[in-house]
Amino acid sequence: MKVIAIAAGGTSGHIQPAITTAQQIKESKKEVKVFFIGTSKGLEQEIIPAKGFDLNLIPAVPLPRSINLRTLFFPFSLISAVSIARKILKNKDVDCVIGFGAYISMPVYLAAFIEKIPIIIHEGNRKAGFANKFGALFTKHIFQMFSGSLKNAKTIGMPVRKELIDLDKSILKSTALSFFDLAKDKKTLFIFGGSQGASKINDLIYELIPNLVKNNIQILHSIGKRNQLRDDLKSIEMYHPISYIEKMEYAYAAADLVISRAGAMTIAEQTVAGIPAIYIPFAVGNGEQIHNVKDLISADAGVLVEEKELNKDKLEKLIVSLISDDSKLQKMSNNAKSFAQTNAAQILADKAIELVK
Repeated sequence: MKVIAIAAGGTSGHIQPAITTAQQIKESKKEVKVFFIGTSKGLEQEIIPAKGFDLNLIPAVPLPRSINLRTLFFPFSLISAVSIARKILKNKDVDCVIGFGAYISMPVYLAAFIEKIPIIIHEGNRKAGFANKFGALFTKHIFQMFSGSLKNAKTIGMPVRKELIDLDKSILKSTALSFFDLAKDKKTLFIFGGSQGASKINDLIYELIPNLVKNNIQILHSIGKRNQLRDDLKSIEMYHPISYIEKMEYAYAAADLVISRAGAMTIAEQTVAGIPAIYIPFAVGNGEQIHNVKDLISADAGVLVEEKELNKDKLEKLIVSLISDDSKLQKMSNNAKSFAQTNAAQILADKAIELVK
């Protein structure tokens, strides 16, 4: 039996497209074995086994962003992680490796190159991260969500779970509202900051809740697993906080308007589902999120609020004006759908199956 290893870890934004790709590989060719390589530092230990895939762990080797003591130890940490990854690839008799970036990928790319195993890379962000830039030196099988992220890459979009590709809000909305115990006669604002939450957005929303409720807006809020809900908000009837939402198709179906970060997976899912959104890009890292969302904003498929411009009054006015304007929301939804790409998982699966034949 042929074996494919997928390197993915950290946040849901890296893990979920990898799982979608793995599921597509199994659906396309059942006699291929797929397993994952991750670390103990991210969400992969929780998410991946729950989806029925084996997970093998290697040490996390984050790339230092400044010169410090960790910088001195980085080469030794990387060598150790590559050595462990090589053992996994050899013991599992791996025929192909697929990587989705982030710090988990670099040692796996190196291990695969040393073992002469074909590598497939998928880059989700418009501004590619170092791991995938590095990995692209060792393969010609390079794919990207946004045109121009990596040289010689094929633009295919992002692998998006089928539940969102098949989402029909008009059919699912009533069920979704009931699922979250939301009223059917009120507008719904859905807020999330990715799998880790977003404390800055959360803190601002907490201040806005009383005024939003006064405007008859109910709030579905994914606060993130690492964040604690304030006690004084637990009794507000129209405020529905949840630590992590597994059924995102229900959340999107329930929502009239979304506030989110601008990670690549978030954008891919919201364009496929036709979601009108206010995007607040994460201001840390290599600045990829603001680049991710530029085209959507230009096409009136979303509204951009930069974190440095974020304040209570501005965000409240924007939410109230948008959520009360049905024609504007519909226009944003239609424009968002024009960016949707739905066959990325199939393309990656087909390439992997071709390489292991």
